[in-house]
Amino acid sequence: ADTDKEAKFVDPVEMRTELRDDSLRLTLWMRQAHDDFLACGDSGTSSPLEVWIDEAERRIWFLYETARYPRDAG
Repeated sequence: ADTDKEAKFVDPVEMRTELRDDSLRLTLWMRQAHDDFLACGDSGTSSPLEVWIDEAERRIWFLYETARYPRDAG
């Protein structure tokens, strides 16, 4: 279990890193689901997943960059 969920303070960079990692896992799951839906010929379900994957990848990039260059880094 993640103990930081109960902490009174979590470092913002750690928070962004954890959210990025969670988004990476979600993206991997969505890619697998997308491939499975395409294999079944279900383009109606795979199409929205393409949009969500794109959004998640943008979020991952943003979180990666903001964790690399925190505002208070001097």
